[in-house]
Amino acid sequence: MPHFTFHGFRYICVEGMDDMCLDQFTACVMHSDMEKSGDFQCSNQKVNQLQSNIAWGQRSNFLDIPTDCPQRDERLGWTGDAQIFSWTASFNRNTALFFRKWMRDVAAESSLEKGVPHVVPDILGSYSSSAWSDVAVIVPWVVYQTYGDKGILEENWKCMHEWVDYIKSQCGANGLWQTGFQYGDWLALDKEESADRTGATDKYMIANAYYLYVTDLVRQTAEVLGFAEETENYQKLYDTTLEAFRQEYYTSTGRIVSETQTGAILSLYFNLAREKDRERILQTLKTNIENHKNHLATGFVGTPYLCHTLSENGEHELAATVFMKEDYPSWLYAVNMGATTIWERWNSIMPDGSFDVSGMNSLNHYAYGSIGDWMYRKVAGVSQLKPGYKKFKVQPMFMKGIEEAGVMFESIYGQIESKWSCKDGKICGYVKVPVNTTAEIHLPEKEEVLTVGSGVYEYEYETATNLAYERFSMDSTMGEILAQPLAVEMFNQMVPGMADNPMLAMAHQMTLAELLGAAPEARPLYEAVVKALNEVDRQAAGAEK
Repeated sequence: MPHFTFHGFRYICVEGMDDMCLDQFTACVMHSDMEKSGDFQCSNQKVNQLQSNIAWGQRSNFLDIPTDCPQRDERLGWTGDAQIFSWTASFNRNTALFFRKWMRDVAAESSLEKGVPHVVPDILGSYSSSAWSDVAVIVPWVVYQTYGDKGILEENWKCMHEWVDYIKSQCGANGLWQTGFQYGDWLALDKEESADRTGATDKYMIANAYYLYVTDLVRQTAEVLGFAEETENYQKLYDTTLEAFRQEYYTSTGRIVSETQTGAILSLYFNLAREKDRERILQTLKTNIENHKNHLATGFVGTPYLCHTLSENGEHELAATVFMKEDYPSWLYAVNMGATTIWERWNSIMPDGSFDVSGMNSLNHYAYGSIGDWMYRKVAGVSQLKPGYKKFKVQPMFMKGIEEAGVMFESIYGQIESKWSCKDGKICGYVKVPVNTTAEIHLPEKEEVLTVGSGVYEYEYETATNLAYERFSMDSTMGEILAQPLAVEMFNQMVPGMADNPMLAMAHQMTLAELLGAAPEARPLYEAVVKALNEVDRQAAGAEK
């Protein structure tokens, strides 16, 4: 029998026993001692199961170090997985001491000469890839923002700025990092499966996007710590690198060198695109998603920011549509397949129940659980405005399929709560603000913003919004739409002869979202038809009552 070790599992196989009962076996949950600090609940049970999967993935992997998976292979402290999950992790559990200890390990393994390892403890001897090695900067910043303790920044300042200094030393004459191995958008679905698994987004575009991101975080860290000279120096580095980035990766009219979902996401979320080009790049992202039947195609780099980017740029409805998908690839596909933790791949288990055979297939791998951060900030609506939640925002964003949602978070000042419901013609809300903090409450569907101190606040008012699922949407096929006489009538009124066009038969199996990828000018037409069909359904349901 093995000793002084652990193995994650879901099922056990027992042989050689004729009579068995459950009380003969004990399964031990093992993880570092991190208090539960956050919880998310909503009216959609599949989304609740997703939250449970996120929480169990964290518990079974945060044991002394943040492992990628708790099975026999690999159980390594992969830095990229930890940094993209760090916001979600720090909501669900108090990670302050856990990450403080592990960041000491990261600092001990890092140097200005080699950079930062891909795995800590460093048993592979591989160093310095964007998104992975950026853990040296991002995790201390996340811990500071979550708990308000400058000590994590003071302790890691040397490692943080030396990582940026290392990248600068690797840059060419154009001021950009375009050498060496990069993981890219690891396991993205927009490139045919190959040995490198790095996705279709230009690897050095990703590297330099993250270079800019961490340079700005180091600048902010220097400002927090009172280092005026370093603040100025890293601001200058950021400004010159950003201009070089724009020259290299965007045309003068705003086309991206990689018009992938991740290429557009990084451009918008990291504020890298020129202001005049943001609208075009957002449209690029929307078109790409529509061409994928409103599904994601992102990997480790693009996934954490996908829904955030859409929600923050006026496309929250599309973010919700992508999030609520239940077929491959999606978060809820795994839930439907019986997952109890987050998978490494979007299709770790195939629809027929067989295992994906392309290799590297873990069923407990928390990286894609990074969507939790969007659930807590956008759906439930709580996000910090000042470190430690000294000031925070409450701004829930409604979405179809969820009529109630809420979070509880144990901040360093006390418990924060936000709960809302939107059903039966009423919007109701509950907000709890702990002592010595301030909250900005953005009332849904209203312009006013309330700035309040500690206390409990409740609101209730009427609404015409209906968050229940509707039968027709941009995911309906053209055939499903044309089966409705009202739709045919509207098509013939708005575009005479359209419904009679024999070429339309070729599009019967395509969704409206797919068709928009080829003909975006049809959006107002499709939206009007979908709205009218759903209104007829509502009226029919009301008459039955």
